[in-house]
Amino acid sequence: MKYKSLISLFLFILALSGCGYKEGVATPEKKSYLYFTGDLKDVKVVVDNNEGFSVESGANHRYKINSGKHKVTIYRGDKVILNREIFVSDGVEKEIEVQP
Repeated sequence: MKYKSLISLFLFILALSGCGYKEGVATPEKKSYLYFTGDLKDVKVVVDNNEGFSVESGANHRYKINSGKHKVTIYRGDKVILNREIFVSDGVEKEIEVQP
């Protein structure tokens, strides 16, 4: 009788633990970033022919971008100073250096 009670208790605890907390696996968002270095005075960056934006220099000033192929154009005033196609993989930080 004692063994039946222990086995029943063990099965009850086993059943309780099976119905308890379920932990899922969360995959982080796939983020990629661009950052710019060099002479960024009076520049405007256009990615994939979208609206342009000004940028600050250094890896501390990252700009989120989807992974994949992108066209990056940098203007100083009305002059194109950089026109490049880039490919950015998931989780990558891509540096773009702007020459004076």
